[in-house]
Amino acid sequence: MFPVSGLFSAVSTRSLRLALCAAVVAAAMVAAPAAKAEDTRTAGRTLSGKIIYPRHFFATPEHYEFLPLTSNHDAHHQHPQQWDGQDWDPAGWNENWTPEKTLKRLFENHTFAKQYMGGSARVNNDKVQAKIPVLEVGPTFFKLSDLDRRRALKLLADYTDVFGKGFEMIELRDWRSHETLGSYTPKGMFLH
Repeated sequence: MFPVSGLFSAVSTRSLRLALCAAVVAAAMVAAPAAKAEDTRTAGRTLSGKIIYPRHFFATPEHYEFLPLTSNHDAHHQHPQQWDGQDWDPAGWNENWTPEKTLKRLFENHTFAKQYMGGSARVNNDKVQAKIPVLEVGPTFFKLSDLDRRRALKLLADYTDVFGKGFEMIELRDWRSHETLGSYTPKGMFLH
């Protein structure tokens, strides 16, 4: 502020300051944009008040979008052609190599330890299946990939025709601890 002497200068400086503040506030109010119209104050918002951002903020390729009425998490059934040729086909093997020899080798190299019928010896209800097929898997089984584990189990199930005999699953157990590891069903291998 400008230096002015006397009592008048103290009063006028205070008045000058107040006048200056009032002028700044008035200028700010004049320069403020006009209030939005009532019909556009909720534009771009959901009923809960969340802001809906334009799509270009989150641009993703079209193939990232979910398809309606389709389960996108089940790739096995959505794209079945990717699983073609995954199973072992004994018909395409050398004539000197058979499923029997393959299973014999799987037992010899401790991929499979032994197989037997497990379960309860006595059940009072005839409708309940008391016995289930059990396969103890050896230490080599754990060194195989998931695909080769499934292939070996499928070969064993197809060769023994366990599912054709009315059984719904093969229980998989550890060869050392004899604890249940999972099961193999017509739908595939399920490990705990």
